[in-house]
Amino acid sequence: MTDILIYGIVGDEWDGLDAKTLFGLIASSDDDLVVRINSPGGYVMEGLAIYNALASAKGAGRKVTIHIDGLAASMASVIAMIGDEIIMADNSLLMIHNPWDVAIGDARELRAAADKLDVIRDQLVRIYSGQTGLTADEIVPMLDAETWLTSEQALEQKFITSVTEASSAAACDVTAFGFRKAPETPRISAMAMIGKPKAAASAPQRPQETTMDLYKTRAALVAAIDKYQKEGGTQNEIDKIVNSAAALDAKDALPSTGALALAAAATASTANAAQSSDVQAAIATERTRIGGIRSLGTKHGMTAAFIDDLVNGDTTLAAAREKILDKLAEGGDAANVGHNSPARVTVDQRDKFREGATNWLLVKAGVAHLVEKAHALAHPGEKALKIDPGEFRGMRNVDLARESLENAGTNTRSMRDPDMIVRHAMTSQAAVITQTTSDFPVLFENAIHRILQAAYATTPDTWTRFCGIGTVTDFRPHTRYLRGSFGALDQVNEAGEFKNKPIPDLAREMIVAKTVGNMINLSRQAIVNDDMDVFSGLAVDLGRAAKLTIEVDVYALLNSNPVMNDGLPLFDAAHGNLAATGAAPSVAAFDAMDAAMGAQKDISGNEYLEIGLDRLLVPRSLRGAAITINGSEYDPDAVNKLQKPNIVKGLLSDVIATQRLTGPAYYGFADPSTAPALEVVFLNGVTEPFTDSQDGWRVDGVEWKVRHDYGTGAVNYRSAYKQPGA
Repeated sequence: MTDILIYGIVGDEWDGLDAKTLFGLIASSDDDLVVRINSPGGYVMEGLAIYNALASAKGAGRKVTIHIDGLAASMASVIAMIGDEIIMADNSLLMIHNPWDVAIGDARELRAAADKLDVIRDQLVRIYSGQTGLTADEIVPMLDAETWLTSEQALEQKFITSVTEASSAAACDVTAFGFRKAPETPRISAMAMIGKPKAAASAPQRPQETTMDLYKTRAALVAAIDKYQKEGGTQNEIDKIVNSAAALDAKDALPSTGALALAAAATASTANAAQSSDVQAAIATERTRIGGIRSLGTKHGMTAAFIDDLVNGDTTLAAAREKILDKLAEGGDAANVGHNSPARVTVDQRDKFREGATNWLLVKAGVAHLVEKAHALAHPGEKALKIDPGEFRGMRNVDLARESLENAGTNTRSMRDPDMIVRHAMTSQAAVITQTTSDFPVLFENAIHRILQAAYATTPDTWTRFCGIGTVTDFRPHTRYLRGSFGALDQVNEAGEFKNKPIPDLAREMIVAKTVGNMINLSRQAIVNDDMDVFSGLAVDLGRAAKLTIEVDVYALLNSNPVMNDGLPLFDAAHGNLAATGAAPSVAAFDAMDAAMGAQKDISGNEYLEIGLDRLLVPRSLRGAAITINGSEYDPDAVNKLQKPNIVKGLLSDVIATQRLTGPAYYGFADPSTAPALEVVFLNGVTEPFTDSQDGWRVDGVEWKVRHDYGTGAVNYRSAYKQPGA
């Protein structure tokens, strides 16, 4: 059974209560979990990540038992809801309220911040409702009122499953956390370990400790205190802990850890109360050391015995890092480790971090569904893509920055300012020796790129349905040769002579690529504040704009009736692709268009090209009529519709309707994959927009250049036909 202690602020990395550390503890085994809570709450996203990690363990069949030992307030109460059993000490409290945040900016930004809080609140309501069975209409007023519940009230409303007896010793003052409606007597029991829980008569009794040897190390002392908290104990056992701690303190000249155990668990005397602050800090430091070593060891695949030796040997976290580094080098991982540098993750681990962290940016920005939809469109029939952040869910941008630096070999323990961490992560080459760059800028660039491509792919267009798609290698004019320009092949004479076949000048058209684009900026402040608007708004809009830009250019080209290489407009009577008189969509009109396109010959006028009408482009007002004509079994224009077959039934593979054609004219096109009349070309075959970013910071942030390289052109008048309409 694995024990998880959440005694402090949820998400506090210093105390090892952040999602990353607790995830490592949860994932380090596959047995049942016991989570003990005494917390005023903390960071919402950190708490949700911890909740989800416990939910994953629960989903894997592991039993999760929650003990509320003193206070489960705010985000801590949310975490408590995951338990199969939720056991509350009879003198403890549970508090629920709306999420808080701090916002600054204009009215639009403040409204957006409020909207985000509403979204978060709805997430919390679902969690509370899932445990209690209460409806949202019942829970929301409780959140608005900042509701404090005793164990009896929490049990009555099904926030918990049972209550256990505990002492009334006071050790936690909740007034320091700024709650609006804290109880009149805010000092409540911080630990339920004093009152021995009621146990069944058949339950085995815990053996009495008879030796001080168990507490000769700080790790063993903290383990003893934790064990005491979970199982309850006697005053005699408390004395043993105190005496052992006194001997340990005398040897190591450290603050009285044993005195803390007594002050927090048993005694309210003036002397012990005066020491409790220092003692609490000592135990918190020790738990951070143990949690950090175990998390680091697990991350780098160290054996349980090796990790235990580091913990029980009073090894500092810094020294443990060095020993793990040495162990990696011994195991042949020296290629991934710089000389005298901190340990770094392997290539596979680094790729996992990049993928998971990028996925979390997409989820946090609310655009994961867009990327998933784009993948489904690009890969029909394949297994649906699921954007899964995994262990990185709930991490703040600052946490991702810190992780990037650690992965690159930079020790971040001395970096306490979030702005400093982000600044280093965006520019750092980590260490002069390792020359390893931070992955942090890559995360944002990957996210921007995937969002742009997804927005581009999911934006509807019409040009892809009647235009050909090609490739150019640079921005110079490129020649497009007309297919079928040679006519028939010449017969080889008796001497075996092959004749040259000159390409007529009029058999070629020119097309040129151009560049369009914009800049988007992500400020350092936005990163520190987890402001994802640049992803959820600007990147999506620019991706859609890239698709729209081509759509606009294609219709501008079509409506301009461009001049071809022979000096005539694309649609001209001399080209045989412009109807002499206008006609509304009809069987006769469609048949005439098909006949005219079929009559087109090669450039020398020697052979028919056998081009047929395949696509029809119409104003949206004519869509219904065109579809009816193409799909009717009988001629809809005949007087007796049941007697005259529709000779153009199924002639068109696609009817394309658009508001960009405003007059009565409509157009016919051949299959663009075999005989395109209009072509859109992309530089080096890159059909989506892409990004370039500057190395390092500008004055106020980092900028990405969103660029799209393409060109449009008319390449073959024989493959298109215009009916002026009526």
